[in-house]
Amino acid sequence: MAKRVTITDVARETGVSIKTVSNVLNNTGSMRPETRQRVQDAIERLGYRVNVSARAMKTGGTKLIGLAITDFCQPFMPYLADSIVAAARSRGYAVITDTYNSAGGLAQAIPETKKLAADGWIFFMGSPITDRTILHQPYPLVIVGDYDTQGLADWVTMPNVEAVRTAVGALLDSGCRRIALIGGTAENACPDADRESRPETTSTMRTRGYMLAHEERGLQVDWRLVRNADWVQSGGRDAVAGLLDDPDAPRPDAVMCLNDALAIGVIHELQRRGVRVPQDMQVIGFDNVPDAEYCMPGLTTIDPHVDDYARHAVDMLIARIEGSADPFRTYVTSYDLVRRASTC
Repeated sequence: MAKRVTITDVARETGVSIKTVSNVLNNTGSMRPETRQRVQDAIERLGYRVNVSARAMKTGGTKLIGLAITDFCQPFMPYLADSIVAAARSRGYAVITDTYNSAGGLAQAIPETKKLAADGWIFFMGSPITDRTILHQPYPLVIVGDYDTQGLADWVTMPNVEAVRTAVGALLDSGCRRIALIGGTAENACPDADRESRPETTSTMRTRGYMLAHEERGLQVDWRLVRNADWVQSGGRDAVAGLLDDPDAPRPDAVMCLNDALAIGVIHELQRRGVRVPQDMQVIGFDNVPDAEYCMPGLTTIDPHVDDYARHAVDMLIARIEGSADPFRTYVTSYDLVRRASTC
């Protein structure tokens, strides 16, 4: 068996101190760029790998952050994961990832998180928090997503209502009057007594923004234009196809999609049917994933600043790992409407 390369071997190879090699590995310290590059080249050339177990025994930590997210069936998840990896790396941490499916929920990932050597975890919440024990774990954690932690954990979220309100308002102000909502739900419009007791979802929050934009302009929502859908490309395709084929629904002049995956599917189906975007029908998405810039036409979308979202989650978690006992915090990102060729 080949001898394991050590930090001492890297130091000897490059003619620097063990401390300097450690600083390069942890992205800390002050040194000339050429020295840092020489050490990095030696690390790669020699095949040095961090001994996580040894580091944990020596320092009490692994410099690893865990990330539990849903599967990668739509483009927001890899975008979020990449953003968290970049934010963690800038702080000298690496990221290990575990996934869970919507059927089993986050609870199915919890046993695995306890087996992995992360100093703390970021949990993406894909559904309302009904089991508060998820927020009480034997390691520091931060919640990201749209579901209120009720002051029981650090939480990073997005301005769901306001962002959709702005995007739909922009369409209405440009003259659109039949704006379809794909991925939305009429649940918020129901006047029944249970409405206040039901937990809000991402869909209901974004639908509320759609409603408010209409109400502020003295307009009524036509609920025939609101279609629920799986938030993936095929969901957008099928929802707009059903809408266009529905003889009882008016033909939209614009479509607000509650994520970019839905919007990409909508554009695909409209083009397949010969509907011109944006001349015949305008389309807006939500998330500003990288694919949004490169689809044809380029997708106008809400940018909730996922890099800022990820950076705050990582910073909050590292503060807890380093012993912060401050009260739990909530951070809400800002947003911009990024205009591309899918709108006039």
